Amino acid sequence: MRNWTTKPQDHLRTAAGAGADEQSALDSSGTGTSGSGAVGVGTRARPGRSWSLKTEWSRAFALMLTALLVGALATIVGVRGVGDQVQETAAQLQGASDTVAELRSALDAHELAGHQLLSGAPGDRPAFLQQQQDLAHRFDDAIRFLPAERDMRAAAGKARAEWQYGLAEHGLWDSPVQALPGNRVAESPGLAASGASVRSLLDGIQRSALESMESGLAYSAELQQIVIAARSALFGLAAAGVVYFRSRMVRFLIRPIEGLHSGVLKLQAGDYSHRIDVVRRDELGELAVAFNSMAATVHDSHQALTHRATHDPLTGLANRAALTERLAASFKPGAGRRRRHEGLLMIDVDDFKDVNDSLGHEGGDALLIQLARRLQGCVRAGDLAARLGGDEFAIVVGDDADGSVTAAIAERIHDALRPPFSVGEVRLKVSVSMGAALRQPETREPAELSRQADFAMYMAKQGGKGRYQRFDAEGYDRMAHRAALRADLATAVSGRQLQLEYQPVAELRTGEILGVEALVRWNHPRLGLLQPAEFIPLAEETGDIEAIGRWVLSTAIRQAAGWRAAMSHCGNLWVSINLSTLQLPSQRNLAAIESILRDPASQADKVVLEVTETALTSSIDGGITALNRLKSLGVRIAIDDFGTGYSSLSTLAELPADILKIDRSFLSADAADAPSAALLEGILGLANKLNLEAIAEGIEDSGQLALLRGLGCRLGQGYLLARPGPAPAIEALLASGARLQPPA
Repeated sequence: MRNWTTKPQDHLRTAAGAGADEQSALDSSGTGTSGSGAVGVGTRARPGRSWSLKTEWSRAFALMLTALLVGALATIVGVRGVGDQVQETAAQLQGASDTVAELRSALDAHELAGHQLLSGAPGDRPAFLQQQQDLAHRFDDAIRFLPAERDMRAAAGKARAEWQYGLAEHGLWDSPVQALPGNRVAESPGLAASGASVRSLLDGIQRSALESMESGLAYSAELQQIVIAARSALFGLAAAGVVYFRSRMVRFLIRPIEGLHSGVLKLQAGDYSHRIDVVRRDELGELAVAFNSMAATVHDSHQALTHRATHDPLTGLANRAALTERLAASFKPGAGRRRRHEGLLMIDVDDFKDVNDSLGHEGGDALLIQLARRLQGCVRAGDLAARLGGDEFAIVVGDDADGSVTAAIAERIHDALRPPFSVGEVRLKVSVSMGAALRQPETREPAELSRQADFAMYMAKQGGKGRYQRFDAEGYDRMAHRAALRADLATAVSGRQLQLEYQPVAELRTGEILGVEALVRWNHPRLGLLQPAEFIPLAEETGDIEAIGRWVLSTAIRQAAGWRAAMSHCGNLWVSINLSTLQLPSQRNLAAIESILRDPASQADKVVLEVTETALTSSIDGGITALNRLKSLGVRIAIDDFGTGYSSLSTLAELPADILKIDRSFLSADAADAPSAALLEGILGLANKLNLEAIAEGIEDSGQLALLRGLGCRLGQGYLLARPGPAPAIEALLASGARLQPPA
């Protein structure tokens, strides 16, 4: 080490001499170069490379800067290229989708008008022909607009030919429309089948457009990979330059203070016990003394901070950070068998809030300190007991392949907690709920193990106090599925994932369709079509039932009003909508329902609101008040699933009901079953005495239909008469004027 107390000129001579010695030694090995670019004083000049670190580093920095700039430029150009490709692909898909959507909309309207002409209903035939010409022009425009790739243009031409052929086959093309004879409703199914074939071809065009989009996106992905590769190469070059010149700086500039540098590195590496030998009493020696003093202080502070960071200040147990570190170590590659077979026990004190409320937080803290001591006494030397916060504790149990060790520790904890605790002069009995999870080969990370143990503890609390529960994967999957559905429900309405099906309600003697019941379905993006029983209870829990209910009410009312306006023989068609009683207590939601019904276009007198008897009896007072407000707007009220809610006759008399819907459970599979017939007869007699209309649900065979007719039931619905169907199918059924069941 140099003596830094020499004069400046001596220092320069010493440095020059050292540089010459280093140059001589390096040149003699054939690999050395001088950091100053000059031959050392007093040495013999010899052939060699002449270079300068300053020049070399300047060139290196210029090279790295150039690489970064080129990388940035490549990124800008590449991102712009990818963006242009994506925009072009999206524009092509949007154009094709809009074209097909317009064709489908016009095709549906024209097909509906064709059904009306075939049924003999009065219609504007010149307008039909004008609509036909407009649709033909749309097809021609689509053929010109759609790209020829993936046969989209050819598919559009084929769809046009299929459409024209279908109309011509039923006398609905061009001039023969004027001479179309009377009722040809029997040809409606053929026309519908032809329309379905055309729509199938249009769907094929959309699929082709999607395939084209996927191809364009694949090309965009290739561009992205090229950009990433180019950037990686350039930044790799820059990184290599940094690494190379860093090694040269360490070699040629840091060598005079190697001892201090070594100490700093060890200090940075966490070796706070390292000390530098003080061999000289100069500035470097003073710096070494200062370093040793600082290292000692850091060592003491590090130990104190480490203990504080990994232990709970109240109980002295390990904290959540220490627990997380312990679990993470067991998931590292190469962890021993004991670590791979670790179990996790989650512990929660039962009714701890009552302790805080009665004894205050100081009393609660005193109880937790005693509890921690007892827990610590129940674990083995290699296990870890930790407090996670509040009244939550956890124990990591090592080397437990089958769960028996964890179960034994849980039993010891229950035994240890049986003696009462003393907090001041108060003696307390304390119990805990515990959930355990064992690490399985498929367990991927510590967080997953913690979630499993948490779930097991939650199930233990649900089952009662002072229990131990092991993780149940099947129950966890059910909970996760339910939680996912709860989260997805929030976007069901805004994401247009809901759809309605309608089931006709018919006059049982004549088969005439008098009304329809709107039934909501959820077209989940991942799980497919879900029935109401799979998501309506969840919607009632989350509060999303209000938005879903308003959407169903508004959509069903508009649909029914459209059918009444389009088909004269359906002028009295009513629509029935199920209403959750959880929608009624909310004044805001009730006001929104009233706003929908007050709209003259809604025709409230053609609306039936259904409320289940079971749900209504659970909120009878508020429910009756809300139903009376809605009934004042002209709607009718139906009590759904009647006979299953165990409501009293006095309660039934108070309900503002107009219709009783008899639950399907009262229709026995055996039509001759005397008790079932007696119950049905009693319900129908009760409805008659209260001047209520009765509708039988779940009619599935002719014996049930005959029984209901014999008992004088006027209205009914069920699979025997008609299954629920989407709006187009029900619209075609209504347009045909068909009777659901011939008279008896």
